[in-house]
Amino acid sequence: MNAVLRRFAALVVAAAIILSCTPVPEVRAQEDDVARLMNRMSTEAKVGQLFMVTFFGPEAPEDAAITELISDYHVGGVVLSEENGNIDNRGNTPRQVAALVAQLQETAWQATRPSTDTIPAPFIPLLVATEQEGNGSPYSSIISGTTPLPSQMALGATWDISHTFTAGQIVGREMRALGFNMVLGPSLDVLESPRSASSGDLGVRSFGGEPFWVGEMGQAYISGVHEGARGRVAVVTKHFPGLGSSDRSLDEEISTVQRTLEKLKQVDLAPFFAVAQAQSPDARPEGIMVSHIRFQGLGGGRFITTLPISVDSNILQQLLGLPEMLAWRESGGVTISDELGLRALRRFYAPGEQAFNGRRIAQDAFLAGNDLLYLSQFSLDGSWEDQLANIKSTITFFREKYESEPSFQKQVDEAVTRILKLKLSLYGGAFSRDGVVPDAETVAERIEPDIEAVSAVARDAVTLLSPPSPDLVPPPPTRDDRIVIFTDAREGRPCAMCDPAPYLGPQALEETIIQFYGPDATGQVSPELINSFTFSQLETYLNAPVAPPPSPTAVAATSEPVTSTVARATATPAPLTIAEALPDADWVIFGMLNADDGPPEADVVKRFLAERADALQDPHVVVMAYDVPYCLDATEISKLRAYYAAYGHLMPFVKASVRALFGEYAPHGDPPVSIGGINYNLRAQTSPDPEQTIPLTYSVIEPAGEEGTPAPSEEEPTAAPTGEGQPTAEATGEAQPSPETRLEKGDQLRLRTGEIVDHNGHVVPDGTPVQFVFNYPQEGLEQSILSTTRDGVAEAAMTLDRTGRLDISVQADPVPRKVALQITIQESGAATIVTPTPSPTPTPTPTPTPTATPTATPPADATATLFPTASPTSDVSLNQPEPPSRRDIQVWDFLVALIGTVIIGGSSYYAMRLGDRTVTRALRVALWCVTGGLAIYMLYALSLSYLGLFDGRGEVWVAGGAALIGSSGALLLAWLRDQRRWTRSL
Repeated sequence: MNAVLRRFAALVVAAAIILSCTPVPEVRAQEDDVARLMNRMSTEAKVGQLFMVTFFGPEAPEDAAITELISDYHVGGVVLSEENGNIDNRGNTPRQVAALVAQLQETAWQATRPSTDTIPAPFIPLLVATEQEGNGSPYSSIISGTTPLPSQMALGATWDISHTFTAGQIVGREMRALGFNMVLGPSLDVLESPRSASSGDLGVRSFGGEPFWVGEMGQAYISGVHEGARGRVAVVTKHFPGLGSSDRSLDEEISTVQRTLEKLKQVDLAPFFAVAQAQSPDARPEGIMVSHIRFQGLGGGRFITTLPISVDSNILQQLLGLPEMLAWRESGGVTISDELGLRALRRFYAPGEQAFNGRRIAQDAFLAGNDLLYLSQFSLDGSWEDQLANIKSTITFFREKYESEPSFQKQVDEAVTRILKLKLSLYGGAFSRDGVVPDAETVAERIEPDIEAVSAVARDAVTLLSPPSPDLVPPPPTRDDRIVIFTDAREGRPCAMCDPAPYLGPQALEETIIQFYGPDATGQVSPELINSFTFSQLETYLNAPVAPPPSPTAVAATSEPVTSTVARATATPAPLTIAEALPDADWVIFGMLNADDGPPEADVVKRFLAERADALQDPHVVVMAYDVPYCLDATEISKLRAYYAAYGHLMPFVKASVRALFGEYAPHGDPPVSIGGINYNLRAQTSPDPEQTIPLTYSVIEPAGEEGTPAPSEEEPTAAPTGEGQPTAEATGEAQPSPETRLEKGDQLRLRTGEIVDHNGHVVPDGTPVQFVFNYPQEGLEQSILSTTRDGVAEAAMTLDRTGRLDISVQADPVPRKVALQITIQESGAATIVTPTPSPTPTPTPTPTPTATPTATPPADATATLFPTASPTSDVSLNQPEPPSRRDIQVWDFLVALIGTVIIGGSSYYAMRLGDRTVTRALRVALWCVTGGLAIYMLYALSLSYLGLFDGRGEVWVAGGAALIGSSGALLLAWLRDQRRWTRSL
């Protein structure tokens, strides 16, 4: 018998080992691919993978410097930008960009082709990256021929993650078509306290100022990029650990911010935690860009200041080692330094800016924990010759350290391993020339700008900042109204070869108004009564001495208006000047960009409102903010009839703002940042709306199968099966007693609120505190459970441990506490359940006035002891896991169970055949194994009451364990039966 048992045990162990190894091959295959590549790579090839470089020019011929860096220095990636002339936004930009990417990847391919009979080096494609943040130049590198993407703040103002997902899809689809395999963005910086006057303010490049919502938007955007690119474009989120509180531009010096580690985790790091821990792998970024920012107080001491995080090995490793980031990092997450040649970093290493030590900067950044080193602006004076020399010198320096220092070699190998894993994941585990070189001839046909999607974002983003209601906005202009428009027409270069062009066209507003409401449309306005001027002309007018109003026959010598490209129905003999147009204006409209981030004339709106607005004959003064919404203060806003925010200067946003002004639709957007000028505090705005009534539902938790069985967890309430004795009541509807139930003392309830909304009507952020208050009014006993929201809903569990009336209230500050549910437990018989509802006021009003007066009468024999399961400061749902209940059968459970039984059955068949058994007998034993395993699995799946070992558990491995036990038991019985027959036959 001992030999029999030993043989049976060996079979079970062998089957278990085989089963445990089944999910590993894919992971091991990738590790093996990386190891094979590393074994074939030279020192030069390994070190080169660490560097992403920039270069100048729209092409990469054989004699170009970038060709040398790819062929001889084996750089791992390049970053293309319009600033360096890599992208020409004047013509067929998609074809030009795709041709350049093809040249770069072809160069990398040719560099691995042997010129003799030597073994070729492995081909490893370049990482080709760019910025495509939205809102046109200068933060979207490719403008011509692609979709005019919305700014991140415009997406944030919609509060709709579906818009953000769509924007990400567009980016992923277009970047892949162009040949890019990496996009630098989105920014996950939190604008907790935006300051337009600060040069470090990120403006519309952020999703907003609420950490939870920035994280939600970030996940949606990343998922969209991966979906649109079908997994072929890596996403690098910026700017870890957060630049939202920066007070100066990196073109000046490195900003120092007061932050404790706890504050940093709650605000700046929270969005990075959210994407790193996203449930869906598609919502996780492949990389994070580490920023140049310093923190004071982060290391513990109040006045201790860190180095720039990008070069501070202690702090960066501490942040990457936080539990929220560790799993992402260990799974292969790549870190990328911000540009290592930025002036702020140069000044940190050499305050006098008389020297530039590129070797030291790159070494410090790498030792701090950056896998990829972004060498851009990598010289003291910005000349390309000096940059090229510094790049070569730095790579050569790294090669020497790799050969001489084992610790440095180990860190390089670890970084290169992460980089190679990333590249392999982008190309399905194998590299080929055809798989990485884009087709430049057909790329323009494969990119179709999605204007409709952007227009939908623009419509939902436009926000009426003041007055607080559209009903208070004056009626739109009519045919007899004279309209004067002033536009911030500051210019920028869409590319290095392009002529300067305005971000917002001087005639954009006028042409849009006439297009939608002129004679060829609704006829609502008269083109000859519209005059457009630029901010520069308005500044000239304000600087001139104040002249008396012009007479009908006199013409004032002031600034001339911009000539309109729209044909006017009745041309005036001569264009009006500002001095002539303003006094008779019925409407004065300003198209404004960031007033504190531009030339002196950008501040002209503030000057006009301070100096001249009161002298006009009460025109309707309107400001359209086509950049950040927080430039004006309360006094300036008080002089406006309407103040709109569009969060972008591209044409879809200009059109949406004009339609909102003319009352075509009510603005839907809500500011995603705090705005002091309208007393809009985002933290207060995203707190629960006090005007709402929070609904409450409950379900009865089935009693545990045996004493000591854990109670349910908080993650998901388990509703009892519908039927007799298992009522479910909602805190809505008539305040009437429920039907007779079997709810009684000792039952456990799972309580769940409905969606709790904020002041803007959106669900509150995750983690919003909610109190469940339990009160026995006759006994004067009260206790509460503190819970927090997830997806706008809070949950708690409690036990009915006494008779009498129990009032259950829900409070989410500042929502007033209201009784949502009343339960009366009798000594014998059914319980009475009442769900109070607000009572209307005596006079008819649109909304009812809530009342907290209970309608149920408690029994006279109520006891006087507190129920022991509630704690004043703890969430019972966390401390009392839910007892087992019926579980759903998952397809993965069945597959794991089936695979396990087949493996054991096959193993037993093989063992029986080795023991000289016939095919029939061996097959009989194998079928017994499969049948026994699936039978036990069915019992597990149906959660029968007498099967306590696995009941109520939902892990996939439990299904495999159940099948393993069933198969093993069946194997033992079948084998003993066969052994007896074998003995008899002898």
